[in-house]
Amino acid sequence: MTEVGLKVAVVGSGMMGKGIAACLAAGGPHEVMLYGRRAEAAQDAKKQADVLLKFMVDNDIAAKSCGNIVPTSSLKEAVTGAAFVFETIAEDVQIKQAMFKELEGLTTSSTVLCTNTSSLSVTEISKGLTDAGATRFVAAHFIGPAHLVPLVEVCPCTAAAAAAEGKPPSETPVGRVSDFLKSCGKKPVILKKEIDGFLAARLQAALYRECLHIVECGVADPEAVDGAVFNGFGRRFTEIGPFIQADFAGVDLTQRTHATFFPQLGAAQRDVRADRLVPEGRLGVKALKGHHDWTAEKVQEVAGRRDAELLRRLKVDRARESKL
Repeated sequence: MTEVGLKVAVVGSGMMGKGIAACLAAGGPHEVMLYGRRAEAAQDAKKQADVLLKFMVDNDIAAKSCGNIVPTSSLKEAVTGAAFVFETIAEDVQIKQAMFKELEGLTTSSTVLCTNTSSLSVTEISKGLTDAGATRFVAAHFIGPAHLVPLVEVCPCTAAAAAAEGKPPSETPVGRVSDFLKSCGKKPVILKKEIDGFLAARLQAALYRECLHIVECGVADPEAVDGAVFNGFGRRFTEIGPFIQADFAGVDLTQRTHATFFPQLGAAQRDVRADRLVPEGRLGVKALKGHHDWTAEKVQEVAGRRDAELLRRLKVDRARESKL
C-alpha cells in the first residue's frame, strides 16, 4: 500500500539534499523537512529545492498534489515523527555514525533511517547504532541529478537484512522505503546484499576501465570511445539492460563472443590515465580541462543536452505508466 501525506526528512542541505527534497515533495502531499546545520544554509537549500520542484511541476513529472519543503536548523524538529529520514551529509564513516546515533535517539522504531552513500559500507555506518536501530537502517542511494534520474539503489545493512528474513516486503525497511520511493515516481532497485559501490557505480567503473584499456593500448582516442557509447550501444540502454540485450542477441551468440573478448578485456587496478591528468590540473569540467578540453559554453551545452534527454525520458516513462 502506498504511503501518502507523510512527514519525511532530508538531513543535509548540499546538492543531493536539495534534489532529494524536491523529489519527495513532488511525490505527493508530504511535509518534507530539509535540515541544514545553519539556518541560512537550510533556507538557501529550500529556495533551490523549490526551483527544482517548480521545474518538475511545470514539466508534468510531479504529482498533481505536491508537498511542502520546510527548512530547519533543528535536527529534532526535522526528524521527530518522520516516517523516513534520508541522510546526505559528508562521505565520512565517523561523521555518519555520529549522525545516525543522534537520529536513532530522536526517532521511533517505526522510522526508517536511510543513508545516501554508495561509496561507504552501510554495515560499517550501522555500527554507530544500537542493535535495534541497525535493523531499520538501509541505504537509499539517489543518482544525480536526483530530480531527473529515477534510479534509487536500496540496500539493507547486515542487521536489517537479517531482521527482514521471513517477513512480507511491506513490513521491512527495504520494502517500505521502496514503496514510498515508487509513489514519488522513482525506480528503486533492491540489492539482496551489500557490495562496495552497489550496482550503478560498479557498472560505470567496469565500462570506464575497458574504455581506459582501449585508449591506453592506442586503439582509439577518448573522443572515439565516447562516440561509440553515446552513438551506439548506449542508445539501446535507455530501454534495455545488458541481460535483456543478451537475450535479444541470443545467449548462444553472446556465449561465443564473450569467450573471445573476456580474456582480452582490461584488468587495470588503477586509473593510470587519471594518475597523469590530476597532477597536471586536468580535473574535468570544473577546471575546463580533463580527458577533453572544455569552454564554459561547451559545458553548458553538453549539460543542457544531457538534462533535456533525461527529462524527455522521464516524460516517456510517465506517459507509458499513465496507460497501464
